[in-house]
Amino acid sequence: MALSLASCKKDDVLDEMIVPKTSITFNDNIETITADYNRNSTLTLKISGVSAASNVQVTSTYSVSGTAKAKDLGTLPVADGVATLSVPANALRNTADGAVVGATATGTNAMSRANNTYVLQVNALLPDGTSERRLFTAVLTQ
Repeated sequence: MALSLASCKKDDVLDEMIVPKTSITFNDNIETITADYNRNSTLTLKISGVSAASNVQVTSTYSVSGTAKAKDLGTLPVADGVATLSVPANALRNTADGAVVGATATGTNAMSRANNTYVLQVNALLPDGTSERRLFTAVLTQ
């Protein structure tokens, strides 16, 4: 009986993977990345999985006549790994950019939804000075 030892080449793929320092989750569901909100309602978004973060900064981005715009929605404190964004839905846009109209309920106008789409950039600010980002899309309806 012969016994031999063989070696394997180290797989560098795992060493090169980028692993987030925190996993930002919306409304306790990792798959939730978008939702519709009535333009006259309050947008409430539970941001969890941020226990390593000192705070969470949220920015609303949108387009007006093809021009990219942004509005700072504030910096939220983290308590027990959770931050909660609660703002009037029509506050996702700068007032200088005009009133929020809201997409039609029937969805017959394709541009209506596009013109009422707001991408929320959620940045978890970590103690080492780095940050992790996840995006959430809110569509405002009538």
